[in-house]
Amino acid sequence: MKTDRNQQPKELGKVSWYRDYDAAIAESSRTNKPVFLLFQEVPGYSNCVNFAHDMLSYPLFVEAIENEFIPLAIYNNVAGEDKKVLEKFNERAWNNPVVRFIDKNGADLVPKLDFSLNPLALYEKMRNAILISSKQVPRYVELLGDELKILHGFSKITYYETPCFWSGETSMIQHPMVLSTEAGWMTGKEVVKVHYDPDKGSLDELNNFAIDQGFYLMKKPDTYKIDVNPQYYLKGSVFRLLPLSFTQRTCLIMLFRIKKMAKEKLI
Repeated sequence: MKTDRNQQPKELGKVSWYRDYDAAIAESSRTNKPVFLLFQEVPGYSNCVNFAHDMLSYPLFVEAIENEFIPLAIYNNVAGEDKKVLEKFNERAWNNPVVRFIDKNGADLVPKLDFSLNPLALYEKMRNAILISSKQVPRYVELLGDELKILHGFSKITYYETPCFWSGETSMIQHPMVLSTEAGWMTGKEVVKVHYDPDKGSLDELNNFAIDQGFYLMKKPDTYKIDVNPQYYLKGSVFRLLPLSFTQRTCLIMLFRIKKMAKEKLI
């Protein structure tokens, strides 16, 4: 039996959890998925609530936790079976949220996450646990990492003038440094707003790629305005109705552009 995400304590976020350790371990054995073991204070103070709000309720996190792991929540401030599990892992009562990633034998796959409210820190632990257990990280999980870099200020932004921003954004997303693209206007010119990962290369490298595509670097970002129709390639599909993230939207735009070019026999 798992919790109802719509009727559970706010400290558990929107993930549907197992609450029985043995049941979670049995499911891990059956599916060969690792256990996402959350030690949480319920009811909890601000750190516990914020952890649940910022990470355990964010849709892409919820999807990854529920699809790639067996989610198990153990309250660190109650007696009974929860306390037994707390003692089994030598965790402290009435503590900040702690997450451990364990296999079907209860052994840690990666070092635990504790004393951290950083979404990227949790993501990296999840990614490493998936790599160790299944050897391959699904693309949608990789997109979560890109999304978090954008949302939490670890990406950089630059702008390029393009002959057509709709085709321009699909050209720029092909560079491995680029996390997302967006069509807009700047001083009356069509431009592409680009979020990029500075850890994957230099801005000069990205600029040179843009120049090779026939684009120009723009230097007055304060005048930028998003286009009224930023999802041009998606507007004729059912995907336009979905609450897509930045990175999901960008990947779909590229796929629709490639499909359109193939149909027109341009590739």
